[in-house]
Amino acid sequence: MKTTLGLLLFIYCNLVLMAQEKPYLGAEIRSVETFLYGKFEVRMKPTEASGMIYSFFTFYDEPDFESKWNEVDIEILGRYSNEIQFNAIVGNHQMFEKRYVLPFNPHEEYHTYAFTWTPQYIAWSIDGVEVYRQTGEHIAKMNRAQKIMMNVWPSSSVAWAGKIDPSKFPLEGSYDYVSYYAYQPKGLDTFKLKWTDPFDQLDFGRWQLATHTFDTNECVFTPDNAVVKDGFLQLKITKPEDEEVVVIPDVFIESAKVVANTSKKYANYIPVKVQFYSPLNKMYVKSDFFKVTEGTVMHTYFDVDRTYVILYVDGLDIRKIKKQYVLYIPTITGAEKYTQEISIK
Repeated sequence: MKTTLGLLLFIYCNLVLMAQEKPYLGAEIRSVETFLYGKFEVRMKPTEASGMIYSFFTFYDEPDFESKWNEVDIEILGRYSNEIQFNAIVGNHQMFEKRYVLPFNPHEEYHTYAFTWTPQYIAWSIDGVEVYRQTGEHIAKMNRAQKIMMNVWPSSSVAWAGKIDPSKFPLEGSYDYVSYYAYQPKGLDTFKLKWTDPFDQLDFGRWQLATHTFDTNECVFTPDNAVVKDGFLQLKITKPEDEEVVVIPDVFIESAKVVANTSKKYANYIPVKVQFYSPLNKMYVKSDFFKVTEGTVMHTYFDVDRTYVILYVDGLDIRKIKKQYVLYIPTITGAEKYTQEISIK
């Protein structure tokens, strides 16, 4: 099944690539868990190349992210041999950006980059030394749990990133490790180390792989371009080898199963995770398209990459779960053939 899912994801990426005329393939990885405050640290080395963006950041990825934006960035642009960019983004994409001149070329050696995020400030450090700090009214708005993310992508903004040079592809951003320190304002250590991932392998209990794109991004993210090798996570930029259009299968849903409820807001409901074979287009992931044979869907959570949806169901009898079904009934023109019924496990 893993092989089949990987193939379908690859097919979908090529479809999106063709549909949106994105000429390249990139990579993005994000944590399964979300974090509210803490210290976030990475040791990384990107490849020097104009047009390229290499990142380490946190991001609030709930469906309302556009109006309630929360993001803290470390970005290294491939065009510069001595510069890094820090950014905090809140609300409707209000940015507080800082370009910082480095005393070294970040593309030549691995260096440690980090930021500490608290209710009072956000501070960025390089090789263990704080180099920039933000305070002010916007910090109070940075109050939503975020995922740890890394990606590499070519930007269409020539003024910002420089002109893309595809002759240098494939390129990669290499990540040695990521560490997370919990924020403990009343503890002896304000930031206490909780875990470090040395990337001996790709831990799918901790990380998710992305399959989307966005404006100004000249690539589509594909799982094939996120590789762990010799203790390093390599996020790659490549040119697609095969642009053949393949038809997406008519059956979208792979499985439906009851999962542990980690939501405080919807703690009284039974969560059912509906996993898709391949990511769905936005038009196919509306909440009223999903029903269950017993109970009422009170809330839905869609994965940012649209690879699954969690239905929070009221009145679902766990004792009779094997007799229950998820009904997927898209009520849009031309989507009737995608109607599907699948048993809950």
